[in-house]
Amino acid sequence: MGEAMILKALTGRALPYVAGATALLVIAMAGSICLLLIDRDRTSQRLGELSQVNLQHAETIRENAAEYADLQAELDRRDALATRAQVAQQHAERKADEITERLRLALQADGCANARHPLAVGDSLRAYSTSNNENGD
Repeated sequence: MGEAMILKALTGRALPYVAGATALLVIAMAGSICLLLIDRDRTSQRLGELSQVNLQHAETIRENAAEYADLQAELDRRDALATRAQVAQQHAERKADEITERLRLALQADGCANARHPLAVGDSLRAYSTSNNENGD
């Protein structure tokens, strides 16, 4: 019986403190929950903004990839043209070298072609060639 009285006295005296502490704890938890909800709303809003930015970046990447493919195709086309032009030039040079060699061999035995001509003949031919080039002939 003495123990029950002691327990009753302690509970009577401690009850206001326990009730106050519990009320403070409940208020603190409610405040924390409100702050967490506000933070969650801000985070959700920021997530929406970042998702929109991410979609814009994805579209930009797709556009850049398409432009890159077009540029790469243009580069490949130009490389092919340059290669064909280079091959054609090399072919023309080889043909010109062959013709020059054939002419040299053909004229080698010709006495007239190997003879020295007076300077006046060379000057006359140069003047004739220059006048034809100026006239567009």
